[in-house]
Amino acid sequence: MVTNPIDYVEPLGKAGASENWQELIQRIKSKGMKPAVALKPGTPIEEVYPLVDSENPVEMVLVMTVEPGFGGQKFMPDMMEKVRALRKK
Repeated sequence: MVTNPIDYVEPLGKAGASENWQELIQRIKSKGMKPAVALKPGTPIEEVYPLVDSENPVEMVLVMTVEPGFGGQKFMPDMMEKVRALRKK
C-alpha cells in the first residue's frame, strides 16, 4: 500500500506497468517475482476469480480484514467467508 497512489501512476507507466493484468502477471513472473493481489473488504471475492483461474495466475491473494489506511480497526470476521470461498475455488 502507498499513501498517495496517484504519485506512482506516471513513474510506473514509464517503467512499463500495464493495465493488461495477464501481461503484468507474466512480466512479474519473468523477473523471478511472485505476483499477488490484495482484496479490500468491500470488493466482492468474485472480482479476483479471473486472476486465480487464469492460465497464468497470481501467486497469492491477500483478503484484507480491515479497511486499508485506518489504524485501530477491529478485525472483520465476515471477511473469513471470502477466505473460505477462495480456498474452495
